[in-house]
Amino acid sequence: MGVPVAKNEIRAIARSIAQELHKELEKDSTRPAFFQALAGQLRQFFEYDRLCINLYDPHSDLLSYFSAAAGTVVNSLSPVRKAEKDTVAGHVIASRKPVVITDIAQHFTESMLHPMAEAGLTTTMAFPLVLNDNILGTLHCSFVRQPEDLYSIMKLFLELCPSVAVCLGAVLSVEGHGQDGASNPFEPAVPPVDCDDFIFVDETMRHFMYRVNTVARLDVPVLLLGETGTGKTHLARYIHCHSKRSKQNFVKVNCPALSPTLIESELFGHAKGAFTGAANKRMGRFELANEGTLFLDEIAELNSDMQSKLLHVIEDRHFERVGESVSLGVDIRLITATNVNVQEAMANRQLRSDFYHRLSVCTLELPPLRKRVEDIPVLARFFVKQLSSTYGMQRIKFKESIMSRLKQHTWPGNIRELRNVINTLLLSYCMTGDVALLDVEEALSNGHAREDAPEIPVAPRVEEVPSPSGPDMSLEEMERRHITEALKRCGGVVSGPNGAAKILGIPRSTLQHRMGRLGISARGA
Repeated sequence: MGVPVAKNEIRAIARSIAQELHKELEKDSTRPAFFQALAGQLRQFFEYDRLCINLYDPHSDLLSYFSAAAGTVVNSLSPVRKAEKDTVAGHVIASRKPVVITDIAQHFTESMLHPMAEAGLTTTMAFPLVLNDNILGTLHCSFVRQPEDLYSIMKLFLELCPSVAVCLGAVLSVEGHGQDGASNPFEPAVPPVDCDDFIFVDETMRHFMYRVNTVARLDVPVLLLGETGTGKTHLARYIHCHSKRSKQNFVKVNCPALSPTLIESELFGHAKGAFTGAANKRMGRFELANEGTLFLDEIAELNSDMQSKLLHVIEDRHFERVGESVSLGVDIRLITATNVNVQEAMANRQLRSDFYHRLSVCTLELPPLRKRVEDIPVLARFFVKQLSSTYGMQRIKFKESIMSRLKQHTWPGNIRELRNVINTLLLSYCMTGDVALLDVEEALSNGHAREDAPEIPVAPRVEEVPSPSGPDMSLEEMERRHITEALKRCGGVVSGPNGAAKILGIPRSTLQHRMGRLGISARGA
């Protein structure tokens, strides 16, 4: 097995693969089927360790996985992220040229190991997927060991990518508008599902998860109850991942976030010209979730009319797009969630009783964190590891006195609050080199009030540099001022024993990269 060197042979292989992909599309035009066909065809000619396609949305400048990545798992890479020009995919999109990196660890000089290098990958190549002069996305192939025929593999991808782009456009067109619709490759993508397991040791959760695992295998509607922050969305994903629909889409709908005037269009889709601004036909969330799982979060926030319409769709398994009279069948598993007291909500007519009874074939109520105290140390250690890895913070081990204080707290914000508190304590350690009980008390007192506060993306260790922040300051501005203050103290010197990089505790190259991204000049500091 291997890719020939001769140009005509490479072209013949590319044509053969393209023909097989087109045959597969005629049989099954879904994302998983197309991606599996591509992955299988390539593996007939050479071995690789990771393959993925990123979709690109030029309007939001966002990248998202087309389906999923085959092979090596790179946990730290977000399935939806900005197309930053200093990333491989971002550079490919900006330049419209392929990128080949033969030493990932050396190429990225950040203080943290690059996620691909951390996963054991050493070599990667990426190619633009262009259709009608529009970049649909990027195709990536990576290796643990650099293959001997790397140059030939690269030439094969160059020959193949135009055909892959055509197939990709066809898949997205079918998704967005049906077989007879016009192509619109920028329909919102459904990101792959995070299938992480639940973390627990507490006996309460052991009993609860035994029931969850039993229910997950049954194709029945599930209603998730529980306080804010207990992990209902995570549980919904877990159930999907352990169900017979796990290979299909998991589509989440945050009901309160949908505009009352557009919610029907968002859920069921709309025809072209159905209302002002409806320039194209659009798929709704029900269609995106067909044969998979639809998760409706905070269903008690829907108005009574919408609850009634959803009830009919759930019972009949048919719906109509807004502006159309054609009834479309749908096969989904429905998971819903709410943090309200359902009995009170029904008594107050906030929640229709017939709607509730149809949803609650199986009801699972997540226990609050205060009722699973033994899980607090385990979760705290997990969040330390996760946040340290994600944001480049130093990993620490909390003293027993601090862990005991965390176990005593009532956690009104539950697991979300615990995660934010750990984030605050890690930041405190990065700035002072220690975490005291006073820091814990302050984090706990602020934790509930700031339960939904955004996380600080980077917190370099600082020596005697004040943190110039304010309650209304954006995270980017906080980082900009933090670096600017360090540069001022050093007279604009970036490197060396008295430079800003030394004070901030990060490599010179990392500081220069962040200065460039934030538009900071050493002279102007």
